[in-house]
Amino acid sequence: MSDFRRLLRLFRPHAGAALAALLAMLGVAVFTTLVAYLFGPLFDQVLAPSERTAVAEEVAKDPTAGAVKGLLGSGARERTPLIRALDGALAAGLSAAGVDASNRALALPLILFAAFLLKNACAFLAEYRFNAVGLAFVRDLRGTLYRRLLEQSGAFHARHPSGDLIARVTGDVDRIQSLFGTDLADLVQSLATLGALLVLVVSRSPRLTLVALVVAPAIVVPVVLIARRLRSISRAGRERMGDLTGVLSETVRGHRIVQAYGAERYEAARFDDVNGRTFRLLKSAARVMALSSPLVETASVLAFLVLLGYAGRRIGTGAMTLGEFISFGVGMVMMYQPFKRATRTNLALQHALASARRLFEVLDEPVGVTDRPGATNLPPFQRELALRGVRFAYDGGPDVLSGIDLTVPRGSVTALVGPSGAGKSTLVNLLPRFLDVTAGAVTVDGTDLRDVTLASLRGAFGLVSQDVVLFDDTVRRNVAYGRDDVGDEAVWAALSAANAEAFVRALPEGLSTRVGEGGSRLSGGQRQRLAIARAVLKDPPILLLDEATSALDTESERAVQEALERLMQGRTTVVIAHRLSTVRRADQIVVLDAGQVVERGTHAELLAAGGLYRRLHELQAFDGEASEGGTGS
Repeated sequence: MSDFRRLLRLFRPHAGAALAALLAMLGVAVFTTLVAYLFGPLFDQVLAPSERTAVAEEVAKDPTAGAVKGLLGSGARERTPLIRALDGALAAGLSAAGVDASNRALALPLILFAAFLLKNACAFLAEYRFNAVGLAFVRDLRGTLYRRLLEQSGAFHARHPSGDLIARVTGDVDRIQSLFGTDLADLVQSLATLGALLVLVVSRSPRLTLVALVVAPAIVVPVVLIARRLRSISRAGRERMGDLTGVLSETVRGHRIVQAYGAERYEAARFDDVNGRTFRLLKSAARVMALSSPLVETASVLAFLVLLGYAGRRIGTGAMTLGEFISFGVGMVMMYQPFKRATRTNLALQHALASARRLFEVLDEPVGVTDRPGATNLPPFQRELALRGVRFAYDGGPDVLSGIDLTVPRGSVTALVGPSGAGKSTLVNLLPRFLDVTAGAVTVDGTDLRDVTLASLRGAFGLVSQDVVLFDDTVRRNVAYGRDDVGDEAVWAALSAANAEAFVRALPEGLSTRVGEGGSRLSGGQRQRLAIARAVLKDPPILLLDEATSALDTESERAVQEALERLMQGRTTVVIAHRLSTVRRADQIVVLDAGQVVERGTHAELLAAGGLYRRLHELQAFDGEASEGGTGS
């Protein structure tokens, strides 16, 4: 199915609301055509009534033109059924209104003015209603896209830079809004108006219309070629905008690192490179778009000059009146703007379809982690969390984890240690199914995690990490995240357990204080304690700590460690830490290296074994001696 058809299917729920706009567009077409028609009677009967008589007299001098003379004199000129019907309706209307030769000069201009007013009223209604419908459609589309991003697994987000995803949800969706809010309305209205005017001009003079059609390919062919070129440029341009947003997002978030390492010139050069490539593509698109209108306009003027020469001969022979040619010409001129809008809409359509393809790439991406058919709620945690023969790889790449067998008894503390890249974070991400195993199974009390619902599974886990995620909202909403049924008492209790009550009470608005984007208005230790308070309030049976006490000063770490010890009481805990001093009292320590378990045991057992854990511990103890005056083993 084409991308445009898919967009129309998504638009279907809004089709009813768009009906009023479509009817108004038909009104624009009808009244525009009526305006063009009325110029004929206006010139023949009001502005130049003598012209018709003069033509008849000239024809009378030519003995070979008796038939034409008869037509002119008797009013039985050869006219198409549509023109006869319009002339008859106009004459009947004027007669019923008491209009005669004495007041016709006033009545016809007033009728023409009324037709203009009705045309513009319909144009206002059509544009307003279609814009409202387009905005509602894009609201729903953006919501669908956002919900799909929320559903996606960690593997999906690892493949797609955040800047590119943001560009799709904002810039690409805005292109769709422009299409359905303005461009598509212009296209429908333009086509309806073109169709109605075409019927009029054909009825006025089939021969003149045939001449116009002869030169039409000179207009159509360039438009088609330009549209194809623009579509390919547009998609490449949207991709570059995604790259640009990604670089901008990274440098804004990491501005302190950029400044600390004196990398401003490097980042500026990187941005300039992406910005330059984006500029060149968009410049190419602008050149193609700028070329379309002059080509269409030039071809249109040429066509009109040809028509003018041909019409002059027919007027000279009495085959048509000046008013009829004026009406024909007005119809042709009024076709220009709708045709120009239609061609521009075609170009905008190519832009929007390129954006639609990028949106559908996200919507069509299978959700990597979903509920199995027949999945049940996770029963209360009783015995153990286990990994059996677990292997994991990203999209067919090399194994990140392989041959993992691990049992975490209920109420125990299990520490994962190892060098960077050993697979610790990946293993932890498998437990709440942020990622799914490639082979093997993760079980809770013997039940495969894939056999229980994601909501019940993730409800059993609490997560506290060094890279704390706080939202630009109040302290209350960050601590009670995702829960609207929690009172202030429970929030204060959680803050107290997390050693955060004192600093929150000191904030200007207490629980109602906004923490800023990413918690930027708080210190690192304060952000960490709010994350702990969030986990305390959730009260999960299983706790995941991801390097939760690193990157803090001594005082903040002590406050955080006390809060964590309270949080860990009575809970099954899995801890990731590079600082081995934080895991010495763990019930078991699992040492990972290159995605495999190479050692396991207690702190004392692993030190005695003299393996990787001991080497890591000695390096960490050396750091401790520099700051704490030495540590024992």
